[in-house]
Amino acid sequence: MAHFYKKLLSEKACRLFETHVQIPMSALNFSYNRDRRKTELYIPAQYFGQTINEGVVRDIYRNQGNNQLFSSAAIHSQSGKQWVQLSLDPKKLAETVLGLKAQQRTPVADDCQTIVVEFSSPNIAKPFHAGHLRSTIIGNFISNVNEFFGNRVVRLNYLGDWGTQFGYLALGVRLKELSPVEIKQNPMQCLYEAYVHAHSLAENDAKIHEAAKDIFAQMEHGAIDELQHWREYREHTVNELEALYHRLGVRFNSYEWESQYRMRNITEVVNTLKQNDVLQDQSDGRQVVQLNNRTVPLIKSDGSGMYLLRDIAALIDRHKRYSFHRSLYVVENGQNDHFTSLNEIAGLLQLPNAPVIEHIKFGRIHGMSTRRGKVVFLKDILLEAQQLVQEKQRKSPNTKKHVIDDPNVCEILGASAVIINDLKQRRLKDYDFEWSRILQMDGDSGIKLQYTHCRLSSLLSTQIVQEGLPSIMYDSQWIPEPEAAELICHILNFEPACSQAQQSLEACVLVNYLFRLCKSVNLALKALPIKHEPSPQKRMQRILLFSQAQNVLRTAMELLGLKPLDEM
Repeated sequence: MAHFYKKLLSEKACRLFETHVQIPMSALNFSYNRDRRKTELYIPAQYFGQTINEGVVRDIYRNQGNNQLFSSAAIHSQSGKQWVQLSLDPKKLAETVLGLKAQQRTPVADDCQTIVVEFSSPNIAKPFHAGHLRSTIIGNFISNVNEFFGNRVVRLNYLGDWGTQFGYLALGVRLKELSPVEIKQNPMQCLYEAYVHAHSLAENDAKIHEAAKDIFAQMEHGAIDELQHWREYREHTVNELEALYHRLGVRFNSYEWESQYRMRNITEVVNTLKQNDVLQDQSDGRQVVQLNNRTVPLIKSDGSGMYLLRDIAALIDRHKRYSFHRSLYVVENGQNDHFTSLNEIAGLLQLPNAPVIEHIKFGRIHGMSTRRGKVVFLKDILLEAQQLVQEKQRKSPNTKKHVIDDPNVCEILGASAVIINDLKQRRLKDYDFEWSRILQMDGDSGIKLQYTHCRLSSLLSTQIVQEGLPSIMYDSQWIPEPEAAELICHILNFEPACSQAQQSLEACVLVNYLFRLCKSVNLALKALPIKHEPSPQKRMQRILLFSQAQNVLRTAMELLGLKPLDEM
């Protein structure tokens, strides 16, 4: 849709300036001016080069050829900035949205890339906390939107399953005398409590810490019994995570593990570090690297590797396997020093992928707990959201009776509320977790998006059966209303909004676009009724318009990780 105008204007600018001009999709902004009753397209003047002026803009208008898409062109200035302002032919604009070709194009990136996105990445037998939630939701969106534009995305879940932490876990299981049957009944809660028990004892007893280290050292040397327990705990963790990811609409291409890069597997990487004089021996037995006046350890005095060393090995291995153009790590702000070190070491090793390592930072969630104030596993937060939604549904007079007790519907609504509450925030911003805002029905929330989609689905499911959507041909004369023009502009802004979100890695750009789209849809539903409209021509054109609005809404919701509902 918007791609048509992007391509056309780029071609015209190239011919006028006799140079390569590529107007980005993100630069387009379609709007309807009610005062002038005109549909307009605004593009920042910078994309037309240094020579842009009123004369050049008029040339764009005069050199339209047979298309005649623009009725006027000018330069619009405000607050020291300039835009090229094009008044568009409303009939041809609407045809790009409602014509037969409007449904046939899938956006393709101008330069398709392979992008590795590492996100979520919890530790085995640990609570899936708020930081992992943000990483999961943001990483899933970044993956979705890049796939939408035709890039090849490798979605990696890099789970923490190696290190002294496992020694504490195994020791805690022994100290609490937990049987395999007890663990299997509630694995994550049981294993986490075992870890906490051992760790708390170690705070006052150095022997406990040494025992945990010994267990992990035995694993490093291949102790069969310890490794068997380790594999079982990993399996328990993945099974529970899979259920959570399904509820959040998240998928991965690959589960990978820190243990893939244990010392016995990465001797070649260690040798490379030594050969490049990056790794230095210390008197206490550690091996470190010097980075900008700071000393960063990579190998402990007992010979076991640090997390950073495993990340270096993983980076080298992934580039061999995927030949990626970009490697994105979706991890909270607090890990900034770690990824700065990873970048610098990659540079010292002169790795070809060093410049394309990107730490996608995000802020923290404060106060994430149940209504009783108890900080819990994410599954408990999602369950609470589901139950609260069900309570609200029971109290609402608009809820269909058979939907109220459908656990699947309430589960999806609860997850939608939690996801959108997170993604509507600026990525780097900390925010407070407040149930009242998350579950609001009439404000900007995930439930509001689902409500609008359901409203369109209910309307169209009946009317399309009666009228037959495939047989409806676009005819602009039957939708002259300003509400239709505004909705068409919002539909056209979908691809630019996706492009802006992709470039900035900010899901809130697309979320806020959807809030505006839903507002426009609900205004148009009031002004452009279908069921009680006597004119069959008007009915059919409105069906086309609302059908396209629903397609855009559904696609955008799926990009954000939501499962669009048809009734609620």
